[in-house]
Amino acid sequence: MHRRLSFLMTLFVIMLVATACGGYSNPNKEAAEEPVSPLTANTSSAAAKTETDGDVLTLRLGHQTPKKTNYHRASVRFKELVEEKTNGKVRIEIYPFRELGTDRELLEAMQFGTLDLGMISGPPLAGFAPKASVLDLPYLFKDWEHVNNFLGSDVEKEYRSLMEEVNLKIFGTMARGFRHVTTSNGPIKSPGDFNGKSLRVIESPVYVDSYKALGASPQSMNFGDAYTALEQGAIDGQENTIDIVHDENVFEVNEHVSKTGVHFVFGFLMASKDRFDSWPEDVQKAILESGEQAIEVTNEENEVHEEKYENILKEEKGMQVHEVDKEPFKEKVEVVYEDWIDEYGNEMLKKIQSLEEE
Repeated sequence: MHRRLSFLMTLFVIMLVATACGGYSNPNKEAAEEPVSPLTANTSSAAAKTETDGDVLTLRLGHQTPKKTNYHRASVRFKELVEEKTNGKVRIEIYPFRELGTDRELLEAMQFGTLDLGMISGPPLAGFAPKASVLDLPYLFKDWEHVNNFLGSDVEKEYRSLMEEVNLKIFGTMARGFRHVTTSNGPIKSPGDFNGKSLRVIESPVYVDSYKALGASPQSMNFGDAYTALEQGAIDGQENTIDIVHDENVFEVNEHVSKTGVHFVFGFLMASKDRFDSWPEDVQKAILESGEQAIEVTNEENEVHEEKYENILKEEKGMQVHEVDKEPFKEKVEVVYEDWIDEYGNEMLKKIQSLEEE
């Protein structure tokens, strides 16, 4: 009798454990077409889900730069506009400086629906929609006027649609600026100066191909790793916009800025498309309007800030800033265009190039 009672008790415990381990029902199971990877599922506990607190909808936005950057200024403007337009019914929480991960990790989290919003650098988008790398092509934009013609154009809207195919939604295009090379062991005045130089480039195949064509040894890595590599002398230099050279304290580890301007880079205010589509219509409207308004103001600042930050780097931070004749560099990267067109065609590329003449 005792043995039978013991057996029944043991069986009861096993059934309880089995129920606890396997009885969870996922309310979103039908909508989840692919399993969530551990990386995207655990990007951060703060990014796990959209929260509601009574009538307040709390959305989370991540970016990878410090608070003093244009990424953060644009994010704060966006937050304030959304909260104002919704009378506080929507609250935006901002997580800066890689708190929720790098650009790639933020994109993955949005794609899988574990993060609402992100302010993302353009080049990593190519890892999700390869044709998006059209904006990574070297010397694509002649000047800021050409860039401004692109912003708000039909082809820019076409570009945004590329991301919707991979469950991401762009609703603000930030023009960050031209990317220049910084080094410590002498400036870059001609393509020959790249020979033997180990250079950090942003994570983009087109950037890597561009600097290989110029003769450098490009190392693709996120900026968090790049600063340490520069500090330790593991690489000779890096390429970035003037404001990031200032905001990320590159002047502490590199002495020269060579204004090569190989690439113009954009940032994008984005959302998980699944998340965006699930929000009420009035929230969607407030998000879209606020994104455009916040980015428009930031773009105006970015254009004038290039000269401001250049002067600060020269006069206050002790960097040497060098003007560069870009024509010899342009000749070297023609092969990058040939390869890209072979892969993706030139329809969108030609549309962007034609905007130079408007």
